[in-house]
Amino acid sequence: MTSAVPGSKMRRMQVTGSDAFRQALAPTIGAVLDLADAVSERAGQCGHQPSASSRAMEEIAAEATFAARSGGWNEPIRDTHTFGGMTLTAAADFARSFAVLIDADSTPVYGHLVVARSVLDACVVAAWLNDPKADVTERVKRGLCEQLYSAMEVVRLRLEENAPERNAAERRDYWKARAASLGWTVKVSNNKPVIDGTSRPSVPSGIAELLVGDGEARIGRTQWSYLSSVSHVTWFGLLQAITSPAPTPGLGPGLVTYGTTSSSVRAQALCVLIALRKAADARFVLMGWADDDWRATCERAQAHELALMQAYQQGNA
Repeated sequence: MTSAVPGSKMRRMQVTGSDAFRQALAPTIGAVLDLADAVSERAGQCGHQPSASSRAMEEIAAEATFAARSGGWNEPIRDTHTFGGMTLTAAADFARSFAVLIDADSTPVYGHLVVARSVLDACVVAAWLNDPKADVTERVKRGLCEQLYSAMEVVRLRLEENAPERNAAERRDYWKARAASLGWTVKVSNNKPVIDGTSRPSVPSGIAELLVGDGEARIGRTQWSYLSSVSHVTWFGLLQAITSPAPTPGLGPGLVTYGTTSSSVRAQALCVLIALRKAADARFVLMGWADDDWRATCERAQAHELALMQAYQQGNA
């Protein structure tokens, strides 16, 4: 689906075939919506309450010990579980927005890519917070990272300088004191707290881990750099939507066309599906919610992921 840019003037042209474009992508749109809705519905049904035999419930049993040692943080485990639930809710909401944008009357050129970046960002943090393999001490460190990082960001952005109540600087110092009470050191790297060696994961590495199970794989950095370049309106990112002809450095008076291709949408949808499915599965395993219905949802998503991969491979053969 394309529009035209004559010279240096941006002019969006009415394009025929948008219905056909949406129909061609309907199975992919449906797969993303099915997964996002399943994640949101499960969260709505269960809230933040783990099943009786879950790993999360075992962690809650140890909560009192950490609360007593922290000197004031009453629910360190439950708070961390809540953070994990909220980040996954955000990821599912972003994924639904991605699908709705593609299914709209006017196909986006860049908007869905900005939302795809948000999906991946949220999935990386959600998978990290909900990792069922993390031990209870690590879980508390990750929750404390989130508390401190939030307070540090509000201080950095000067959002509460004139607030009459406790301001962000006091809140930041409060969470640093909780770390000290627990016997953990606090450092700062790239504006993020590092608590006794624990910090939020690198987003590119987290994307690679979710997509291919290897945090060092190039796909993570490639995907994150491309989507970030679009969000930051960097020229090499915007250039990806220009289809014909390739513009000169000065653009000149010639006519160029730009738009969104079904293959590019499918590529991003594939990443959205894999990342959301794996982030949600981490949460549901931790909380004891990975029942037969959820497994059936995963199987449907994986079947469409396989179809998208096969179509991509055939297109590049």
